[in-house]
Amino acid sequence: MYLLRLIILILFATHISAFNGGPIPEKVMKKAERKYGGLVVSRFLEYNTLLENSKHFSLHQKLQSVNNFFNKIPFKSDVKNWKTDDYWATPLEFLARYKGDSEDYVIAKYFALKTMGVDTQKLYFTYVNSKKFKRPHMVLSYFITVDSDPFILDNINPEILPASQRDDLTPIYNFNPTINTQDESQATTHKNWKKLYKRVKRNKL
Repeated sequence: MYLLRLIILILFATHISAFNGGPIPEKVMKKAERKYGGLVVSRFLEYNTLLENSKHFSLHQKLQSVNNFFNKIPFKSDVKNWKTDDYWATPLEFLARYKGDSEDYVIAKYFALKTMGVDTQKLYFTYVNSKKFKRPHMVLSYFITVDSDPFILDNINPEILPASQRDDLTPIYNFNPTINTQDESQATTHKNWKKLYKRVKRNKL
């Protein structure tokens, strides 16, 4: 295990960014280890390995592998996890704490797929109501074209299905961070995104 860790750390040591554009660098791992303990490093290394393997993946394999990777993390509400009603965790925080709510799954999947080269203009944060749990929920939607039936990446249902086959979800609206909109209903989402993106760029743990 030590040899594997050493090889991967050397392989990625030249990168200075994490989820915003590359694998997690060694200095971030060391900082996380001091704050959260040794287990967090193994999670970060597993993520870096996923990125390396994804170079040979098809689009579907990228979507499925990222969905599976983050869905292993247990769900926990913001109130219990962060002592606040609504907090958008950075992917590093999500992996380090190893718990989070639906927004955290979506954010981590979005940045991972971005790093894998998936077109972010086709990735949308989709607010829905979950009929099963009777509460607001967020999923990541992938649109092949603007008018196509999107594929849903979700922590409730691990199977990636077209939205038309997710009768348990009632859509509210879509949000894409790369597309400017004046829709007032998305004002809070834009605000949360801007705060999150600043923390992501700082590799906030």
